[in-house]
Amino acid sequence: MTSTTSGNEIHDDPDSAAALWFARRQGDDMPPRDRREFERWLKADARNAAAWDDLNRTWNSVAALESDPAFAALRADALNAGDKRPHLDRRALGLAAAGLVAAVGGAVFGRRWLSGDVAPAPAPDEPVFSTAVGERSTFRLADNSIVTLSTDSSVRVNHWAKERRLTLLRGQAFFQVAKDPSRPFVVAAGDKRVTAVGTAFDVRMDPGKLSVTLVEGRVRIAADAPANGQGGERRVEMSAGSRFVAADRADWLISVVDTAKESAWLKGRLVFDGEPLSAVVAEMNRFSERKLALSDPALGATPVSGVFKTGQIDAFVAALKTYGLADVGRADEARVELVRPRA
Repeated sequence: MTSTTSGNEIHDDPDSAAALWFARRQGDDMPPRDRREFERWLKADARNAAAWDDLNRTWNSVAALESDPAFAALRADALNAGDKRPHLDRRALGLAAAGLVAAVGGAVFGRRWLSGDVAPAPAPDEPVFSTAVGERSTFRLADNSIVTLSTDSSVRVNHWAKERRLTLLRGQAFFQVAKDPSRPFVVAAGDKRVTAVGTAFDVRMDPGKLSVTLVEGRVRIAADAPANGQGGERRVEMSAGSRFVAADRADWLISVVDTAKESAWLKGRLVFDGEPLSAVVAEMNRFSERKLALSDPALGATPVSGVFKTGQIDAFVAALKTYGLADVGRADEARVELVRPRA
């Protein structure tokens, strides 16, 4: 049984509810109404207050582990529990601290950790964070850099030494990099590496193509030398407001872009300015299990402009119908067929 407040579930179990409240209170934008609701929850039952105190004591007790990027990523996963959060591959992580368990979309810290009767956990492996189709999630690294995963994406936090390294395994991620000139921040994607010191950039992997959009600062992109050994490492540098694209068997291209438009997905929106309907449909489909399909390839050339919420297929289709750009043919729970507008 759950009760719902301000669009988020608050569970009857005190430990689970405390974890969710803890996550929601970490941000700076918690509405006054939610703050009042928290105070009511805290005073409603002595068990709530006890769970809240336990969680705060446990949180303070693990602060010393924050220098480990794997544990810091797990910690940030808990901070973002109020949103759809990345799925942590615990088989890869091995749980950075004994007694930590995931519960009800938040993180509840096991009381055995406080008692000191748990043997030290083995060194953690490299944790992997993932999102499902339609999800968007954010987590913070040990250096205070922030990673936001887009739909159906996955990133690995590698062991850190002289550099801060992550690997984008699939999909798209936005990186807000904390400045640390002594340790470059490196994102590996396929055979290429994007290196920064303190900046904000987006990396996206599509079949046969890699793109990097730089919002602020500078980054360097490098690729390994070809397997045949001909030529050395290839490099290029980018400045803010530009996008790098490298497709299979094609030259590297850098062009000027509207970074606000390209980063709109961070707020759950997609912005189109005259793009062909075929490209718009492909982008909308990335964020939805329910897919759009074009009955006529010629329909795909129709230019589309507008701002649409990610995952809102029905609202997008309604807009196409309203403006006479397309109509609906067959439709079911898995697929919506777009056809030419009816006369």
